[in-house]
Order: sequence, then structure tokens, then C-alpha cells
Amino acid sequence: MTSFEVSIIIPCRHEEENVGPLIAEIGRALPDIPFELIFVDDSDNDATVDAITVAVGVLGRPDVRVKVFHRTGRERVGGLSGAVLDGFRRASAAQAVVMDADLQHPPELLPEVLAALADTDLVMASRYAPGGSSAGLDGPLRRLVSTGSTWLAKATFPMALRGVTDPMTGFFGLRLDRVDPDRMRPTGFKILFEILARHPRIGRAEVPLAFGERHAGESKGDLRQGLAYLRQLPRLRLVGWFAGRYSRWALGAVVMSAVVAALVGSPLSGGALLAAGLTLIAAFNTTVGTLEARWRLYGWRTPEAVDQMRWPAPPPGSPREPFSVIVPALHEATVIGGTLRRLLAQDHPDFEVLVSLCDGDDDTIAEVERVRAEADPHGRIRTVVRHYPRSNKPRQLNAALAECRGSVVGVVDAEDDVAPGLLTRVDALLRHTGADVVQGGVQLMTLGRRFGDWFKVHNVLEYFFWFTSRMFYQVKWGFVPLGGNTVFIRRELMIRAGGWPDNLTEDCALGVLLCTRYGAKVVAAYEPELVTREEVPETIHDRARGSLFWQRVRWNQGFLSILLQGHWLGLPTARQRFLAGYILATPFLQAFSALLLPLAVATIFSLKVPVGVAMLMFTPFLPILVTLATQVIGLHEFARAYRQKALLRHYVFLLAGAAVYQWVLMAAAFWAVWQHIDGNTHWYKTTHGGFHREPVPALEAA
Repeated sequence: MTSFEVSIIIPCRHEEENVGPLIAEIGRALPDIPFELIFVDDSDNDATVDAITVAVGVLGRPDVRVKVFHRTGRERVGGLSGAVLDGFRRASAAQAVVMDADLQHPPELLPEVLAALADTDLVMASRYAPGGSSAGLDGPLRRLVSTGSTWLAKATFPMALRGVTDPMTGFFGLRLDRVDPDRMRPTGFKILFEILARHPRIGRAEVPLAFGERHAGESKGDLRQGLAYLRQLPRLRLVGWFAGRYSRWALGAVVMSAVVAALVGSPLSGGALLAAGLTLIAAFNTTVGTLEARWRLYGWRTPEAVDQMRWPAPPPGSPREPFSVIVPALHEATVIGGTLRRLLAQDHPDFEVLVSLCDGDDDTIAEVERVRAEADPHGRIRTVVRHYPRSNKPRQLNAALAECRGSVVGVVDAEDDVAPGLLTRVDALLRHTGADVVQGGVQLMTLGRRFGDWFKVHNVLEYFFWFTSRMFYQVKWGFVPLGGNTVFIRRELMIRAGGWPDNLTEDCALGVLLCTRYGAKVVAAYEPELVTREEVPETIHDRARGSLFWQRVRWNQGFLSILLQGHWLGLPTARQRFLAGYILATPFLQAFSALLLPLAVATIFSLKVPVGVAMLMFTPFLPILVTLATQVIGLHEFARAYRQKALLRHYVFLLAGAAVYQWVLMAAAFWAVWQHIDGNTHWYKTTHGGFHREPVPALEAA
């Protein structure tokens, strides 16, 4: 398997006359370097795609791969900038070069860009660096516009663009692990400008660019792109002010000053303002609590949900769909063997298992090879080993996606216990519904026995209610933030979507992407016998042993980035948009509610307020009591369904620890916001010990 040194991303629109000569010249410029070309085409017809196909056939190099993503309709998000970000998400190499399709960016400069990229994070081909030239710009007006836009950008961002001579260039190289695509708000042509503005501390260098004349066709720059740039400037400037390392304090001061000014200028008395504020707090807490109670009971109170949950029986005849199951693993030598043995026990006749591994993780690689030698006589397990400058789950998943052979791609985590009949039932559900995506059930199993395990029962029941109720409510209304595993997606759709987004919650981000931009049909099913089983993190805060707190920080930060990205606003109905926004904001709404509730109660007892307001302040406790009651019932149902023994201490942990557990989640949500503002996208990995496992059945070699 070829390992590509660079991914060359080429956004294009109606460039059918240019792409052939461009591909040939890139091939001549990089004769000994394996590379992939990623064309993101926004054309209104297939002419550019057809021209690319012909040119690739003539090139005839086995060490070159060409991907073409033809964006149509709602997929065309963000213009050229959005096309570049889509290219980043589809890139297989650790570094990428972005260039235009019209040959104004000379391919012979590629070796120099790559050589400079070996020593820094970002290399810009500059028309205005010593030795560069902008002679290829069409006429004095375009030269004036280019110079003026560069001057305006540098005046608006004097620090972020310090030392940058050409922030408007469309020809640059980048280490992909240094940029988070989900922090971008793509618009217009100037993607490099946004990268520099949002990542002011990124290392950078320049090489001179002799900007050439367009080979054929017409420029796509127009007045609309100029207006988009003028809108982009103040938006990015505000982001820079409010997202700086120290300016968050200035933002807080501005907000507090505005609140104080509004209160001072209000015609209402102090008592009336206090009553109004407490009423708003009560209404907010009651709404959040009521929605949570309502949705967690959907699967129990709605008759059609019960039917919706069932897996269909396999129809007569052999299953139709070949499966590729991806298992991403990093430092999982303790649990990966049991997971692979469970997968090999599947009763489906046509599946493969791709274990995506990181170069240097010798213990995990050795364990995988041991299982292959001992228990895989049919050669179903394949390994995909890559070196990642900064590894994370979506990068490992995308590396394996390129190697998948099956028509359906599934994800199983390295510690999972998968039911032997799962793939056969997924096959049946796909045939029965014609769906694009199947979400199966996942359940945490470790209730814990020690006093220090008090939080585990809460985590177990979160999963129980999510997969037995909330998931089906979301499926009903067409917006599903997918779970991290036991997800099965048609490979053709995954390739079209560019794989998993490089996000801290890649599962949720993928669900949003498939629902909003591709109109994917998602179905779910749940039966305890077919649920994938996992373990609860071992500790609350100890990152070395696996921490609930840091796991939630990662999840919440991913949810926040997706919420702010705003793609969910493209859902077709207002109800879907509300549901999507609420789901993505839920951790932060619940955190705010957990913070306000004790403050509101303390205020009632310490300050004199009207009787009606005092009574209203206690209304949020009604949905809280309903939730506690369902927790007790849910624990009983969980123990019955999974044949576990729920001890008295588990019920005590459930009731006595409810408030503390919510405060842990609240702290994780607030810390996630802090890290997002600070630009910290560290991947907090959860360690696993296999404590959820039953004995693994032995497999006889055939």
C-alpha cells in the first residue's frame, strides 16, 4: 500500500480545459514523490470530472492517487474556502498543498514548497516576497484590488499577519495537524487569510511565487467575492478579539458592564428586577428538566418506538452486503485481543476486520498479530499501520476507510464486545429499510462495587436511556448525532462525504454532516442481546487510568465546535433545527441549569421575594423528581435486561450522588468552553481494562 507524502488539494469550477495540463505538469514536477490529488469540483456539469478521468489515465503512475469530490446542491458550503476544507477532511497524507486549477500557480514550485514545509507548519507561495511577481493578474484593476485587499488585511490583523507579505495567496502548504477545520467559517476565496487569523501562533514561511497567466477559461473572482471578503474582515476581527488568550477577561467585562448598565437604567424597582430574574431562572431550569424527562421517556411512553427498536429477522437466503469493520486502536494491548475474537465469531459469511494502528504502538500491534496467528484461519483481519504526527480516532478511521472493500463500513472500538449475530441483523435492517446508516445499541456494563465507583451507575444509565429512548426520538425527526461505534454506513456515502470529520467528537460531527448535507436516512435498533458492551471509565479525574471528566471535556468541546459551526442550521424544518441545536447545546444548558439551581434556592431562603415567585422557584424540582424516579426504574430494568445484580449500594449511589454527578458534568462542560476559546484541541484518550468482559469463547481453527 502506497503511503502518500503529500495531498494536493485543488478546488475547481468549470476548469475542464485546465485540469489535464495541470495533472501532467504536477506529475513532471514530482517524479519521485508519491502523492494524491484531491479535486473538489463545484461545476454545474460533469465536464471537469470527465477531463480529470482522462488525464489520470494518461498519467499512468501507480504511486499517484486521484480523488474527485463533485459537490452539488447543499454540499457547496463556503465557496472555494469550503471546498478547501472538504479537501482537508479527505486528505490521507499528514501535509497538504492547496493550489488553483488554472495553472497560474506553477506546479514546478511544489518541490520548493514541500522542502520548506519540512521545517515549519505553513508555507505560503507569495507574489510579493523578494523574487515573486504578480504579473499574471489580469489588468491593472485586479492588481489594485489584490494590493488593496492585502493592505486592508494587514491593517486589520497587524499581529497575526506580521511578516506575511501575501495573506491572500491561494497557493500554500500546510501540516494538517496544525489546523482544526471545525474552527473555520468558510466563505469566499480567502481560506489562507482565515487560517492565519484563527491560528496566529502557527509557524510560517514564504517562498517567492511568479504568478502566471490563466491557461484557459475565465476567472471566478467577481463583485460577490469582494463583498464576501469585506464581510469576512470584521467577523474574523471580532473572533480574534474575543478568542485571544487573555481577552476572554475583556469579553466578560463587556458582558457584565452591559448587564449592569441595563439594570441601572431599568425603570423597575430592585424587588421587581429580582423577581423577574428568579422567574426567568425557574422557567429555564424547568424547561431543561422537562425536556430531558420527556425525551428519556420517549421509548417507554410511545408505542411506535417499541416497534421501531426491534431488529428485523434475517430474511431467507444469504446476506447481501459485504462488511468492512474498522477497529481503531492506540495503546489497547490489554483489550484488543478479546475484541477481535468476538468479531471473528460473527455468523455473517462476508466480512473483514481492519485494525487501524499507529506506527510505534508495538504492544498493540503484537497482540493483533497474535490473534491473527491463533484465531483467524480465513484471513479476515487486516492491519492498517500509519505514522501520525498527532494521532486521533478520525485520522485512524480515515486511513482504514481507504482500504475498505465492503459495501458497508462499520466502526467497533478496541474494547467492545460485539454480539455474534450483529452483522447479519444489520444486513437485514439495511435491506428492510433501504437506509444509508444504521446505529446499533451500545451499553456500558460496569456498575462498580466500591465506594469510589459511585459515579459508574449514573454513567451506565445515561447510555441506557440514550440508546433505548432518545436515539429513537432523534431518528424520528431526522437528526442523529451518531454514537462512536456500532455504526454502519454505506461505503459509497462515506467516500462522498470525505470520511470522518477531524473533530473531537467525530461520530457526532459525521451524523450532522450526513443528515444536513447528504440527507442520509438513518435508522436505529436496540435489543439487549445485540447491544455492544463497553466499560465505564475507571476514575473521575485521573487521566492516566481513564477519566470520566476528561472524556466529557473532549465530547463537550466537540459538541460545542459543531454547534458553533452552524451546519445544523441547514436542516429543512424548524423542528429539526431546534432539535439539533438543543442536542448540541444540551451539555452546556444542563451545566448552566446545575449552576443556577442551588443559587436560586439559596436566594429564596436568603432574600425576601413574593410567595408566588418563591413557589415558582421550586417548579424545576418536579422534572428532577421525575428523572430520579426513572433512574431507579431504569436501574431495575437494566439489571433485568442484562442479567446483572443491582445492589442496594447502587440505588444509594444513584440517589445520593445525583447532584454531585451533575456538578462533575457541569465542570466538564465549563472546562470544554474554556479550552475551545483557548484553541486547545488535545485528544483526551480513555484507557480501558476490559472489566466489562465475560469469558471469551475459544475459536477452533478450520
